[in-house]
Amino acid sequence: MNRLLIISTALAALLLSSCSGDQYRIHGRVASNDLEGVQIFLVPLGHETAEFVDSVHIHNHEFFFKGREHWMCELRLSKYERHKGQNLLVVTEPGDIYVTIGPDSSGGGTPQNDSLQVWKDLTIQRNKVFGPLYDAGMKEQADSVHEAYKERTRAMGLSLGEGSILGEFLLGLYPVSE
Repeated sequence: MNRLLIISTALAALLLSSCSGDQYRIHGRVASNDLEGVQIFLVPLGHETAEFVDSVHIHNHEFFFKGREHWMCELRLSKYERHKGQNLLVVTEPGDIYVTIGPDSSGGGTPQNDSLQVWKDLTIQRNKVFGPLYDAGMKEQADSVHEAYKERTRAMGLSLGEGSILGEFLLGLYPVSE
């Protein structure tokens, strides 16, 4: 009898662990105090139809998504509230993903989302340097900054691999053959 109990307990534990193994869980927070009850959307890029879009309402500055489809997605506030938080790219890969939606939204917690945040920070740095150079008529220097950014994006995409969601996304922005 004890042996049967041990075997059934082990099987139940194995089933539970295998069921959640490929599941993503997005634990979200919002910075704005006036987003209570506002709807936030998880929109898979390239699949923006209602059939694929998920949404939840923000409660106590928090929201939560979970699922098994693995995509490059964008978190968006409802269209009337978008000025209160920056949209955020997120990879719905297995594991716990932690995001904050605010003036400078951020995310991480899984390998591809940690890398995505590094790339976002790199993009912000590029924009801070590129814009003023371009506006000052320093086209050659601005182009040089942009080329370095493109090469870094490609290198990140290649290091992640074409089989990864983020790798394919980055390589799609600036293909290696370009």
